[in-house]
Amino acid sequence: MQSALDLPLPAPIPLAWIELAGGGIAGLGLALAVSCFILFARQRTTIMPSGHPSRLVLDGPYRFTRNPMYLALVLSYVGLCLQLGLLWAVALLPLPWLALQLYVIPFEEARLRSEFGRHYSAYCARVRRWL
Repeated sequence: MQSALDLPLPAPIPLAWIELAGGGIAGLGLALAVSCFILFARQRTTIMPSGHPSRLVLDGPYRFTRNPMYLALVLSYVGLCLQLGLLWAVALLPLPWLALQLYVIPFEEARLRSEFGRHYSAYCARVRRWL
């Protein structure tokens, strides 16, 4: 046991590297969000959860996740927290994620299921909610 205690601790990651990684993660989140906005504009359907969608968007990032906009939001939040050195704020992420998971997404999915029926159910069977 004593020999394990004598081992040196790994060097901490320099804050500049954490900030740089945060910028990359936030940029990825922004790019994902923009790509979703463009898809909805091209499909001429609403991006608003309370609106009435005219069609189901199934291409682009929607081929891999049913909620790329929320994924973009999470990535942007984590990235900005890291970039700004607010490491403690990353610990708060489970709270809004839980609200999305338990309330927002089920509401939207029920609405889409009533609007698009079996087409949306088939999509849900093919594509995971997150990743």
